[in-house]
Amino acid sequence: MPRYITIITLLCMLSLSAQETRTIGLDAAKTMALQQNQEYQGEKAALEAAKWSKTNAISSFLPNLSLGGTLLYMDPARSIPVGGQNVTMNKDQRSLALNLSQPLFMGGRLYQAYKIASASYQMADLSLQMQELQLKAEVEKKYYAVLQLKDILDIAIREHEQAVQNLALADLKLESGILSRADHLRFQASLANKDIALLQSQTAYDLAIRDFMNYLGSSQPLMPEDIELDVAEIQRLSQLDQQQIRSFQDRAYSLAQRENQNLKILDKSTEISQRAYKIANASFWPSLTLVGSRSYDENGIDRYEFEASNQIMLNLSVPLLPQVGNYAKSRQAHYEAQKAAYAVESAKDGIDLGLEAATINLISSARSVKNAQLSLSITEDMYAQLSERFRLNMISTLELMDAELMLSAARMAHAKAYYDFLKARLNLLSLLGSDDEELLSTMFTQ
Repeated sequence: MPRYITIITLLCMLSLSAQETRTIGLDAAKTMALQQNQEYQGEKAALEAAKWSKTNAISSFLPNLSLGGTLLYMDPARSIPVGGQNVTMNKDQRSLALNLSQPLFMGGRLYQAYKIASASYQMADLSLQMQELQLKAEVEKKYYAVLQLKDILDIAIREHEQAVQNLALADLKLESGILSRADHLRFQASLANKDIALLQSQTAYDLAIRDFMNYLGSSQPLMPEDIELDVAEIQRLSQLDQQQIRSFQDRAYSLAQRENQNLKILDKSTEISQRAYKIANASFWPSLTLVGSRSYDENGIDRYEFEASNQIMLNLSVPLLPQVGNYAKSRQAHYEAQKAAYAVESAKDGIDLGLEAATINLISSARSVKNAQLSLSITEDMYAQLSERFRLNMISTLELMDAELMLSAARMAHAKAYYDFLKARLNLLSLLGSDDEELLSTMFTQ
């Protein structure tokens, strides 16, 4: 049965290698995802729409010039008395007119509408940046997931090989009468468990690669390149005392206030609600418009002989009644602005709390990496010594297997700590509104 499971495992391991597999770096993976992701392309289209909406708002300040024409046909034709006799006019008459309209004062509505369109454009730009960061962060998470499962698969392969060697040694000891049948069965059971663990690790690794490929929109198997941790960065983070941690958090807060797209979008949403309130108040103000026209009309007798006339008007509109509706709209906009302000403050508190948790988690992860490395080194030395002592019949089978469990746990803890640190760093950078890995290094030098 163990051999059968091992054969299945090997077949699974060859499932991807049977195809042409190429490696891909993290930056290249992010670029590929940006080109394929439909949500990101949709945000780009939304930005273009907001851009033209802003241009449309600017056009409201400009004069409006229109050309109009009329062809009038009357049957029967109109007659007018001229010099004691009736003169029949043409049945068809034409007229042309140029109309110019220029708003002079609209109570601030046009200006506020333009500022709202401008803020909406900035929000669309920030939303595009945030979508890009989220997409890159998701690619990075899947990238790390593949690498982590690859390390777990490597651990499973090493432990399987070690279990095979231990069983071979147990066979020799059983034949020599040194090892009991019960202890020999323990080694057989251990190898069977390692077979199962190897198969599960390979399956999880295979699925992670396929998930990574699907997210990038690639039909070709892609293997992420290995990532080396910055030992100096881990060392600095793990050695921070309470005062330095507080200082590090303060710098993170300062950076987030300047760079975090969510905070900027929240500020813009508050601005829009306040300007909507000002537009509602503008309904109480009069409006003033300058209108000019130049008309070309036929006299009704001579075709295509036009007479020109000019008109200039200054239109003043003052709202009088009813004002109840305008007042209600004003109060509604006022309370909606207050609601938006409270929602923004609540969201900012949540972001600040998340930022504090992210900085603490990053520092804790750095310490975990350091401790996991030390624990793995000690456990590997201990297992090497106990394995040699078992070979010399100085310890029991249970003692060796206990050591195997400790070594397996130390290896898994080391792999987990390694990628937990990478994910914690990614989470903090996302809250800072950046994907620049050098940003954290600069925070130490400030």
